[in-house]
Parts: sequence; C-alpha cells; structure tokens
Amino acid sequence: MPTDEQMEQRAGSFGQVADPYERLRPEYPAKLFDDLLAAAGTRTTAGTLEVGAGGGRATLPLAHRGVDVVALEPSAAMADILRARLHAETPSGRVTIRQHRFDDLVAADGPFGVVVAAQSFHWADPSTRWPRLASLLTADGMAFIFWNEWAIDPQSHDVEAIHAVYQQVGADLVPDLDDGRGRGNWAEDEIGNEPTLTRAQESVFEWEMTLRQDDYLGLLGTTSQYVIAPAAKIQTLFDSLRPLLGEQVALVGRTVLLTTRRQPPR
Repeated sequence: MPTDEQMEQRAGSFGQVADPYERLRPEYPAKLFDDLLAAAGTRTTAGTLEVGAGGGRATLPLAHRGVDVVALEPSAAMADILRARLHAETPSGRVTIRQHRFDDLVAADGPFGVVVAAQSFHWADPSTRWPRLASLLTADGMAFIFWNEWAIDPQSHDVEAIHAVYQQVGADLVPDLDDGRGRGNWAEDEIGNEPTLTRAQESVFEWEMTLRQDDYLGLLGTTSQYVIAPAAKIQTLFDSLRPLLGEQVALVGRTVLLTTRRQPPR
C-alpha cells in the first residue's frame, strides 16, 4: 500500500503528463452521461460541480448536453487544456473553471444539485471526502462518481509472460493484467458508512479498445505510479514489454458508475 506521502505525490503528478493524458486516456461511454442526466433530472438547474475535471473528459459531454458546470481542477496544466478544449468546441453549456482542490471546499461553496467526479474522487482525503460531499449537496442532491478500468486482453496477449516481466523489473508496479484499479467496493463501503448519504447504486459499462504499442505504453505512463517512478526503471520495463505486446495492444475495459444522494434528515 502506498504511504500518505506517496499518495499525495501521486495525486499531484498529473500535471506532468497533461498532454498524453488528454490524448490517450479512454473516453467515457455516451450512455453513462445519458443515464446520469436522466437520474439527475432537474437537479442540474441547482448547479453542477465537477471534482477534478482534468482536460474535460466528463466536462465537455455534460456541457454539450446543456449543463452548466463548475469545474474544479487543481493542476494548472490540466486547466489550460480544458480551457483550450472549451474554446475550440464551444459547448452549449457554460463551464466555470476553478483551480482548487475538492479538499479545500466548505459547505458555503455550495450547495449544488449535482456533484460529478470522474476518475478523481479516490484522491480526495478519505477522512473527510464523504461528509464534505454531502455538505455541498442540496437537500435532495445527487452525486455521480465514476472511473475507467482496463486490462490487457488475455485472449490476445501472453499475460503470464507479461506478469513475469513485472516480477523481474517492475515488482512494485501494478500491471494491466486485471482490473487493478479496483471495483467500486472501496467507495460503496465508504458511502455505506456515511450517515448523510444513501447507499450507492452501481452501474457498469463494458467496452474494448485497441492501441498501437507506443500509445499503450504512453497510456501506462499517464498513471500516477508510473509518473513518479524512476525514469530509468520505466524505460527498462517498457523495453522488456515491447517484444511481448506486439504492434497492437488489445484492452478490455469497463466504466463503473456509483450514484448516491443526500440522505433526508431523520
């Protein structure tokens, strides 16, 4: 398990890989946003807050569907990418970018009818993230927390050989050999223990993706554990993986969506 210091370092690492992150990270399924907005209903008119907007992978689909979004993004590099995308795509909704961390918000910064967190909420302080989330929601507000998981397709690649390479030169790195980013259990359990929120409901969207070898290795390089690892070690690992991966890397993936809402006072 990473230490608190390592987690803080990893959480702040994404500005270093803002461009490849924007280019290579998987998009979220369109149906996710359709389902999200159907569940949210008119709550979006009470304000929509996005936690950790990054380059806009969730921001733009919401804005194009007519939602006004307050987008929190602590990384200046990521916020710049989001601004550029907003300028180029002129979405129908209005997006306000705030360069802040979710952990710095207080109840007076809300309330919002909807809070969205895409591939980001696990970086918030675990001791305060759920009560803080609830404090920012309206009395009947809803929160939608989602993320992508992916793994190398075992039908297309020799995963045992890839595992052996990691054991030899990258034993402290989590390989893409299963859904190593974890299912929703951590968040479901935490939400279930938070009296101000209802127990989460989970939806799963499955997908497949094929990348050129260089793009796949670039995708690995956008994940925090690789960003903070010594460059020489990553280079050795990638050089060892190349003969095993082939020219095209097939991935099987899914997007996990957790939905919760403010618990009515008793």
